[in-house]
Amino acid sequence: MEKEDLILLKEKISKLSEEEQKLRNLHLKKLANGELQGPAVGYPSIDKPWLKFYREQPVKNIESNQTIYQMVFNQENADVEAIGYLGENWTFKKLKEEVDKCADAFVKDGIRFGDTVLMGVSNTPETVVSLLAINKIGAVSKWFDLRANERDIEMYLKNSNCKYMVSFDIILPKVKNVIDKTDLKRVYVMSPVGTLNIFKQKLYNLKQKITKEYIDIPKDERYIDFTKFIKTGDKNSEIEVAKFDKNKPSIMIQSSGTTGKPKTIVHSDNSAIEAVKALSYSDLPLGKNKSALVALPPWIAYCLGEAIIYPLALGSKVELCPNFEPDSVVKNIGKFTISFAAPFHYRYLKEHFNNLTQDQKEKFKKVECLISGGDKVTVEENKEWENIFDTVVVNGYGNNEGWGALSVNPTKANKYGTVGIAKYNEIVSSYDTDSEKELGYGEVGEICSLANTQFLGYENNAEATLEVKKMHEDGKIWLHTGDLGYIDDQGYIHLEGRARRVIVRLGFKISAYTIEDNISQNECVKECVAVAVKDSYEEHVPMVYITLKENYDTEVAEQLILERCKMTLKEYEIPKYIKIVESLPYTQNGKYDFRKLELLGNEYVDLKQKENSKEKIMIRK
Repeated sequence: MEKEDLILLKEKISKLSEEEQKLRNLHLKKLANGELQGPAVGYPSIDKPWLKFYREQPVKNIESNQTIYQMVFNQENADVEAIGYLGENWTFKKLKEEVDKCADAFVKDGIRFGDTVLMGVSNTPETVVSLLAINKIGAVSKWFDLRANERDIEMYLKNSNCKYMVSFDIILPKVKNVIDKTDLKRVYVMSPVGTLNIFKQKLYNLKQKITKEYIDIPKDERYIDFTKFIKTGDKNSEIEVAKFDKNKPSIMIQSSGTTGKPKTIVHSDNSAIEAVKALSYSDLPLGKNKSALVALPPWIAYCLGEAIIYPLALGSKVELCPNFEPDSVVKNIGKFTISFAAPFHYRYLKEHFNNLTQDQKEKFKKVECLISGGDKVTVEENKEWENIFDTVVVNGYGNNEGWGALSVNPTKANKYGTVGIAKYNEIVSSYDTDSEKELGYGEVGEICSLANTQFLGYENNAEATLEVKKMHEDGKIWLHTGDLGYIDDQGYIHLEGRARRVIVRLGFKISAYTIEDNISQNECVKECVAVAVKDSYEEHVPMVYITLKENYDTEVAEQLILERCKMTLKEYEIPKYIKIVESLPYTQNGKYDFRKLELLGNEYVDLKQKENSKEKIMIRK
């Protein structure tokens, strides 16, 4: 044990109560006599029992003090494939040429070091190009969920003084409604088919026109087609590559509001570099001749950091999904050896696995690992999936503040029901927020991480930052996740719930508080409680219970509430069910009985589905 660890241990033990010290000494005595198998001293942060699960050597040696652009293009062979998208493939050489052209075009158009570019896009090769080009010139890319409403887009632009925006064509109507309220000078309009051949582009445009979803680029000099714009750049441009600075903002991501009101999370290049360095020591099968399926949206760190940047940095190919429907994994069988997806993708795969063609089943055999994140996977589920798929399915865990993954299960020591072990050279602990002490093995507290990938802070919100980044008794800044759980004696993290209330809808985390705060602003609402209820398609959806102030008509109130939700909440935050009640149930402690409301909600949903089923039968008759 290192000297500093011994000093820390003595400090911890000195603060224990007399009874706690007796139990600790008894544990150590039994351990010394060989009477039990377990941790050395009883504190995960010192024992670090997860060390045995790492590789002795990393898949690739990743240097510190470099930018994301430099890390991705530090490849031994630039002719290997880097990106796959709807049948089109790019090599690292092609990707770098496009990135360098894009960076040159951005600079010619006025984007400079330190500028913030708002990113309203989904997965395409051009999305990756934009990310790396912005990084090359030292600007900041600020990502948001495409389903954001106009008010949020306006706020994102104003809070960061954005004068430039990369936008998918489908959200142009929202952008057009707010552009005159902002300082936007240029909107680079991206199409999902911009990199595909002309035949596929025409087919896509025709389909959009038939479904009346086609959107023309406005005849306004502030809007420019991204495909045409990038052609103005020079791939041989000698613009200077921005220098690495671990304290300089590089990427911003919007929080889901699970730690209170939604906030903008600011990361530097250091988060991405340290994540790749740490994951290079995991036994995840990535590196040369590997391909990773990206079935997640780029506006979350799990996708941007782990599913896109991490594989590219190791020389693997990333196969981009244009959308994130439950069948995304099934549709792309044969194109990947490892996948980054959410549990609902694998549940869909399980349900349809027997319907796969023989050719698909043969191709699926080359899959080496399926990574799951964003929601809980039960022990039974994990076992069943591995049995059906005949490949390992590992669960991971993290948050946007920690640059995605804070832990992941080893493929060769996958422990069902857990979210894995801390990344290489990082520490996790269970923490008692009342006594401000680390807890021992098996003791439930708030999961905290001493991660090298911690965010710099929340944009323009130092107070909220200090609620998440806190100094512990060791003098180090720990990341508080808001999740409750414990560490077992092998170092695996077991989650026990949330310290804060979260609803997970198709892998997207929604704060119940955000919905409640929004609806409570309606003048007719007296009380509002949001809970998660089961859904046959989306797995879980928000449902709200509302009590009204006196003299308000139920139907009128419900209509007012729904209209406000559509105007002010993100699409996926809008409750699927609204139930107005006379009173809400409370626990003996005088708090809302969330558990009872969830049970009542699921009963209500079951009844609704049965009624709908009967109506369909009657219509058929």
